[in-house]
Amino acid sequence: MIKKILIILLIVTALTFSGCVESTENTLESAEDIITTVDDISDTIDDIESDIADTPQIEPSETLVIGAFNVQIFGVSKADKPEVMKVLADIVRTYDVVAIQEIRDASQTALPELVDLVNTDGSEYDYIVSERLGRTSSKEQYAYIYNTRTVEITGIPETYPEPEGTDPFHRQPYIAAVSSTQGNFDAVLIVIHTDPDEATEEINDLDDVLAYAQSVYPEENDFVVMGDFNADGSYFDEDSTSDLDAYHWVIDDTVDTTTKSTDYTYDRIVLTDNSDLTGDSGVFRYDLEYGLSEELTTDVSDHYPVFATFSINEIED
Repeated sequence: MIKKILIILLIVTALTFSGCVESTENTLESAEDIITTVDDISDTIDDIESDIADTPQIEPSETLVIGAFNVQIFGVSKADKPEVMKVLADIVRTYDVVAIQEIRDASQTALPELVDLVNTDGSEYDYIVSERLGRTSSKEQYAYIYNTRTVEITGIPETYPEPEGTDPFHRQPYIAAVSSTQGNFDAVLIVIHTDPDEATEEINDLDDVLAYAQSVYPEENDFVVMGDFNADGSYFDEDSTSDLDAYHWVIDDTVDTTTKSTDYTYDRIVLTDNSDLTGDSGVFRYDLEYGLSEELTTDVSDHYPVFATFSINEIED
């Protein structure tokens, strides 16, 4: 009400001093017109204020959560299971950027369907996706799903170009540079899903991929190599040396990244620089977080997602 009175007084005063009001009768008619107009304006303002009040307020964050998730044969069959897709959407929302592996979908529909579901709660996620990769007819894709409110893609995402005459990877790693929209953290991400039968060789060849990425982004210090390395069990000797030993393995040999009765650390995150790492990292036990049955847990995937949390407000990055 006070808002209306103030607007009326201001308009009438303006009309009076501008010579627009010539008589008491005209003044009353003008005032009635003004009141009607102000009522309309006030209702519009109230609607706008209500919309603003209903809009979720995004609190600036001081950290960025990055990780990887092998979703296990992610395609139209899995996308047709609403309860599984809901869990996947909930998982994605816990990340600022997550590297998805084992997308097997010739129709190219499952991934956009998942991202659309993620955004049904008002979130604003987007994705970039690699070409279909693999030496056999069973092709896979990598994708980075990211929160556009906190992360932006910089540079041009690319699949690692294997040197001519070589074929070290069944599925070449996918490389993308990212930057925080709310701080000064940036990094180059490299995701890999190794072939189990050649896991040791492919893990050692990741050093060449890292060197390539460093040549493309010579000013960058933060490189994050992650994904399903198959780095355990009969596929990889954890006690052996690796060409990546010089770097920081965030997910160490003590962690179980499988959802079934097995106890293997297949999934890894390796950092060239851990100065921005907050210390919060590990496996996201979505079964415990969401109270899922064992059946639904394994329907979602035979892997748990892995993650690492980074500070975005360091003085230098």
